[in-house]
Amino acid sequence: MIIATSGALGFSVGWVTRVKEDKELWLWTVGLLLQTLVYILFFLRDQTPSLISVILANTALSASYSFFLAAIMEFHQRTLSWFWYFSPPLILGVAFSFMMDSISSRIMVSGLIYASQCMFILFALLKYKVIGRGKYLMVGSMMMVIGVLAIRVTNAVFKPDDITSMLHQTPTQVLTFFIVFISLILSSNGFVLMIKERADECILMIAMKDRLTGIWNRVRLEEEIQKEIERSERYGHPASLIILDIDFFKKINDQFGHRTGDLVLKEFCLVVKRCIRTTDVLARWGGEEFVVLLPNSGFSHATSLAERIRAAIEKHEFHQGLRITTSLGFSSCQAGDTLDSWLERADKALYRAKSSGRNCVKSDFLSIKEMPNKVSPPVQLVWHAAYESGNGLIDTQHRTLLEHANTLFQAILESSPKDKISSIVDSLILEIEQHFKDEESIFQRTEYSGWQYHQTIHSNLIKKAKNLNHRYNSDEIRENELLHFFLYEMISQHILMEDSEYFSSMLHE
Repeated sequence: MIIATSGALGFSVGWVTRVKEDKELWLWTVGLLLQTLVYILFFLRDQTPSLISVILANTALSASYSFFLAAIMEFHQRTLSWFWYFSPPLILGVAFSFMMDSISSRIMVSGLIYASQCMFILFALLKYKVIGRGKYLMVGSMMMVIGVLAIRVTNAVFKPDDITSMLHQTPTQVLTFFIVFISLILSSNGFVLMIKERADECILMIAMKDRLTGIWNRVRLEEEIQKEIERSERYGHPASLIILDIDFFKKINDQFGHRTGDLVLKEFCLVVKRCIRTTDVLARWGGEEFVVLLPNSGFSHATSLAERIRAAIEKHEFHQGLRITTSLGFSSCQAGDTLDSWLERADKALYRAKSSGRNCVKSDFLSIKEMPNKVSPPVQLVWHAAYESGNGLIDTQHRTLLEHANTLFQAILESSPKDKISSIVDSLILEIEQHFKDEESIFQRTEYSGWQYHQTIHSNLIKKAKNLNHRYNSDEIRENELLHFFLYEMISQHILMEDSEYFSSMLHE
């Protein structure tokens, strides 16, 4: 069965390799064919000279493990000195030539050498990252082989009379051949699966990358945005995204041709990559539009990064000495956001940047007084007449919440004690809860059509606020995450912006 299995596996893997020409599969095929030869020689032990059936067979068996190791190293695209491949079979062959009269000595020496080779294979499998589950089949098979070799060596030391011949039927011999049979199947299938999973991953990467620029495409970006939304909902981590648009890109294509336009797009991506972190995601949204997703980044970081990108693009000299600029719009994730709503806010900010003359940065953070690009981020929320709802109670509550949010901001900027900041947050949450109750009461009286949506948003915001406050008190998050949530998501985005959707119903109350 071992001869038939190793021969069939060697033939099938070799047949596939004949077309694909993968070096690692060729090496694995040689290892399988050597195993086939080895067990044919073992089977013919009593009919062939000992030089062939013992020394040559065991040397070839050690060589087969060397080829398996070489195949795995080739898979990882790693180099290993040929000394590590040739020395085990050579040492075993020389040692066996002096041990022909002692089968127990041969078992101990060969067991130690084979086990060492299997340990090398295990090390190669576990040291380097492998995508998929194929490696676990190989790890399992190698561990089984090492285990049965340990049993053989132990028996050779303490019960040398139990093994008098390779073909003598003892529990140890039966177990040995059974494990060899199983390990051949597991390791070969595992190795082929590893190669398949690597190929699948390459295809997936190709499908998710923009062919021209080499950065992520829209499909991958949408996946990453969805993950950040879920992470924000679960853990309260801030996240932001920036949409970039190359100003007057059509003129470049018209005047210099599409090839130059393509080179500009590639170079544009390289400049942006130098500005962002390795954890940030740069993707091509379409045409000359790009998106940068910023995990664990609130308004402040997005502001400075967007300006840094804008300045870097403006200063850079592109292909043929071209100078270009870019317009940027950004927004931060807030409670209840979907992929579309988040992107829509950033897109509106980009539209504002284009409408303002291009080569500038705009955000959807309209409730904060905008400062010049080169000035540090603003330090307080500012009330505008546009926020008036027409309802005295609601407007009073809005103003009070805005003032208390500024108090929180100032306390954090001044590095106030933690208990003081926590007390401000507790008070702010209570005020927001009361405000939401009053709003929902107005919804019921005016029969506002979007009351269920707002009620759900209110519930999510309060839940998130309490969770963040608890995590802050438990030292799981820092002040900047509290600040991002209360100033950006709660006050600016929801209370001062989304609430305006039902102001008309208040006027008719």
